[in-house]
Amino acid sequence: MEKIQQTLHRIAMELMTTERTYVSILHLLDQVFAFRVDQENRAHSMFPQEVVTQMFSNLKSLYKLHHDFLLPQLEERLENWETESKIGDIMKNFAPFLKMYTEFVKNYDNSMNLINLWCNKHPRFAQIMDDIHKMKECGNLTLQHHLLTPVQRVPRYQLLLKDYLKKLPEDSADRADTEKALELVSTAATHANDAMKKIDKFKKLLEVQEMISGVVDLVSPTRELLKEGKIIKISARSGDHQERHLFLFNDFLLLCSQRLISNRVVSGPCFRVRAKLGVEGLVIEEGDNLETANTFYIRSTGRSIELYTQTMKEKIAWMEALAKAVHDLTQRKSSLRIGELSSLEGMELGTRAPTFIKHDAINHCMVCGSQFNTFSLKRKHHCRACGIVACNKCLSQKSPLPYDNNKTGRVCTQCHDILSHSPQGKEDDSQKENIESPIKRKGILEVKPSDSAVVSSYLHMRSRSRIWVQRWFSLHEDFVLYSFRSHEDERALTSVPVPGYTVAIPDKAENIDGRENVFKLFHKKKVYYFQAVDADEQKRWMSALEKASRAEFLS
Repeated sequence: MEKIQQTLHRIAMELMTTERTYVSILHLLDQVFAFRVDQENRAHSMFPQEVVTQMFSNLKSLYKLHHDFLLPQLEERLENWETESKIGDIMKNFAPFLKMYTEFVKNYDNSMNLINLWCNKHPRFAQIMDDIHKMKECGNLTLQHHLLTPVQRVPRYQLLLKDYLKKLPEDSADRADTEKALELVSTAATHANDAMKKIDKFKKLLEVQEMISGVVDLVSPTRELLKEGKIIKISARSGDHQERHLFLFNDFLLLCSQRLISNRVVSGPCFRVRAKLGVEGLVIEEGDNLETANTFYIRSTGRSIELYTQTMKEKIAWMEALAKAVHDLTQRKSSLRIGELSSLEGMELGTRAPTFIKHDAINHCMVCGSQFNTFSLKRKHHCRACGIVACNKCLSQKSPLPYDNNKTGRVCTQCHDILSHSPQGKEDDSQKENIESPIKRKGILEVKPSDSAVVSSYLHMRSRSRIWVQRWFSLHEDFVLYSFRSHEDERALTSVPVPGYTVAIPDKAENIDGRENVFKLFHKKKVYYFQAVDADEQKRWMSALEKASRAEFLS
């Protein structure tokens, strides 16, 4: 019985200590954040005063409920636990007030949207958030993260009460009150859990946001994390293999490296963003690296990144996820543009000058979300058709504008599509083929060493890695050079299309470790060195590769 009493006391103590933590978070949100926003808005009129009410809903009432009612009662009960060892009565009396959470939960999405909207739109509001984020009470977490806490608190009560009831003796005087409290709390928790399902995706965005610091603003009601994981990048400059972490969202992807100091992981955000590529217009291509297996490319405007995975299965999973993200975004934007075409045409887009949004009021691109700041190379520009403020990349198109005597002006991509009457509402067969092509090409290595070849044999090979490896090579009539670990493999390890490459004998200045019978195959920043067993083998390979490089094979 003594052990049971100790367990019940431990559960009650956990309820009280977590309640203290919860009240401190409510204090931060209501007494610090909401209070400052309200005061600043009254002094400087950042937005209509009703926005403050919509932003924080009934947060003040929740703070009062827990700070003035529940927490003091739990603290007093735990101080007198030896004479009054029960919590069921307190929770039974408190449970009916959990109905107040319904309003907060229903307004949660709207609250997040308003906070993120005005954070991007008004520098003063963004500064308030930045100031609070630096406070010790914030615990290196964002305010958006803390605003999840009220939604999560009710299910926490349910779990603690279940645990408490399970340990209560059948004849305990606290059993009836605890059972009634659990019944009432469970009803409220069901509503909270339904809401949690809707915001789990949002919570994941917040977690990723905290991992990469504030370099990229991830929080958006329409954004979703599709896939993440480790991947390896091959440096285009040095050929080094670099460990990376790839986050794929439904509208862009982030290639990150782990933050290290002297090879030790640092505290705080654990990733540094190395590249951000939009999903729109992203091209995914099969790799052509002859030395490294499971490579593929992701290409965007002016950017090409070579990646590889440890297994073919992982590579296919990434290529499929990337291709699907491109496909789904294309479909969503097509549907959106069809709907907007009629509405914007009704507004006579381009036939009269738009109302231009003030530059100073915007600190993020209104298309891609990229941040404008003192150190950013991104410049602000207006779309001359709809008036939004965006970056160079998002205003790369020009269209004639009737209101300006048909002079061409910078417009965002969406306005350009509408003005040129090409909303791309339907996905034709060629688009579908392009989207699916990376997946269709995944069988490119399904060849065997014994398949018909122009020339094949064992060669030693190295690239920039300086490490020579022996492989079986096979040059086919389709001008593709395949490599195998041995002549008994069931499928190729790597492949490279030879046309466009150059075949030559290495210069004396090139370090080939004093080896003889060496030749090289190179193209732009790629170079492969091969060593044949003798001069005749070297000559035979060079002759075949030279013809393949010009696509001149003779049957």
